[in-house]
Amino acid sequence: MTSSTPHPSSTGAHAEDDTRSLEEAGGTAPVESARQPEDAGPAPRLNPHAHGNWRSLVLSMAAVAAVVAVLYSVVPRPDAVSQPPVDVTPVARAVHDETGATVWVPQLGEPGQPWKATSVRHQTAPTLTWYAGYQRTDDDSVFVAVQQAGAETPADTRTAWVEEAVAHGKPDGTTTVDGRSWARYTTNGDPARRGLVGEVGGMTTVVSGLADYETLEHVAASLRPYRG
Repeated sequence: MTSSTPHPSSTGAHAEDDTRSLEEAGGTAPVESARQPEDAGPAPRLNPHAHGNWRSLVLSMAAVAAVVAVLYSVVPRPDAVSQPPVDVTPVARAVHDETGATVWVPQLGEPGQPWKATSVRHQTAPTLTWYAGYQRTDDDSVFVAVQQAGAETPADTRTAWVEEAVAHGKPDGTTTVDGRSWARYTTNGDPARRGLVGEVGGMTTVVSGLADYETLEHVAASLRPYRG
């Protein structure tokens, strides 16, 4: 009996056919096992000086903050913004030139007087009025205004103007300054606004503001006609 041995080439062909058959059938051809990753080496070491650097940074910031705090405490700072003084004279001259009327100007802000003019304005229509405001340089909570209305102002208009000038205050008696009589007015606010109302040079005149009556009387006594 003669036995036959498969030919090597025939065996390889059958293997290829089997592999192809598995792929066509949706199977998976055998693959080599995954290779294990090589050793990545030891984990990185932390910088032993890292905590020291952060500590130095914090200490430096604290030192800078301390220096800034010291400078802030020793550098002088203004308590409030100071308004520069204004010149009342040009407005008084304009009133005289436009209307021929003579306004009365308080003699404040002169050498030795702790006052400065902070505002001034006027109008000639529908009636003549002018206004000048003053503030004490040694106490900016004290403010006084001098206002005048022309002699030609109608009676009802003058009454409304006076009420506005004295902040709708209530009558509070009378006072006499250099032989001239003034009516006193005061409000109920805190601080209270006070005012003096009188006739000066033929013009209705109001001296009012955040001040006591003594201060208002001082301002009223200093009124002088503008002589441009």
